[in-house]
Amino acid sequence: MEIAVCYRILQIGETSSDEEISRSFKAMAMKYHPDKNPQRREWANEQMTVLNTAYSTLMSYRFNQGSAEAVQEFRESEEVQRAKAAAEREKRRNEEQNEYAKEEEREYLIARFVKAREDAKDVMYKYFQYNLYNFHRREERGNRKIYNDIIVSLRKSYHLIKKYSSLTRDRELLEHFNIFGKMIFDFYRASECLNIIDSYNDSYEVDAYRMYRRGDECLHKAEKELFFDRHNRGFLDRRKTVPEILDSENIFRRTLQLYKDSSWAVESSIKLEYVVSLKAYIALFFSGE
Repeated sequence: MEIAVCYRILQIGETSSDEEISRSFKAMAMKYHPDKNPQRREWANEQMTVLNTAYSTLMSYRFNQGSAEAVQEFRESEEVQRAKAAAEREKRRNEEQNEYAKEEEREYLIARFVKAREDAKDVMYKYFQYNLYNFHRREERGNRKIYNDIIVSLRKSYHLIKKYSSLTRDRELLEHFNIFGKMIFDFYRASECLNIIDSYNDSYEVDAYRMYRRGDECLHKAEKELFFDRHNRGFLDRRKTVPEILDSENIFRRTLQLYKDSSWAVESSIKLEYVVSLKAYIALFFSGE
């Protein structure tokens, strides 16, 4: 769905803040909800699917566009000056002359990536520490700011990693940069997905929600183990992670097969993409555990 169309569907302008977009989405969801349109329930379900798709697409687009803080920090920092100098040196020297410099540049990028990665993991830990998976808790006073700060930090790490990716052609580094960057991007998208239902009047939607919810619970157990429990314990318990991830993947795929016309298909698709990112992340970063 085109971004301009998303803005029109949500009846907001391009200069609107994320909070304004969220408020508009919630207001329109109340308007088009099937319970508000009992005589046009099928039409209402279609409208909710379009609305959910527009909201998810637009928020993901905004996240992917980067934050002013990350860009400014990268632009002004001493680190970016070193990275630019490293990139220029790489262009000037041939393969034989710059072996030592290449290794130095590689170590520098690794160090910067590890810093961005650990910053992202710290705020993901905080997400589970404050139980912000729970939408009701997320809306409590004070917790909304904590959640927004988490997203800002994730966005900053994401765009720093993208910038580091542009400074190297090293396949091993690019694999780590891309897989971790994709994972935190998908974590953000998944965190915006609904996990509560507000009506039990439509049996098709209820059945779709219940299947989606089972998959989401499996996914939540796996990611909590990965980003919270593992940190507290000091090692990853694959018995608590891999089976839950595989179960969630199967359930989300099944949901999309059986309830492709449900409004929960949008959430299921986003969560399934996140599951795939988590599998790639675990395979690459925890191969030795």
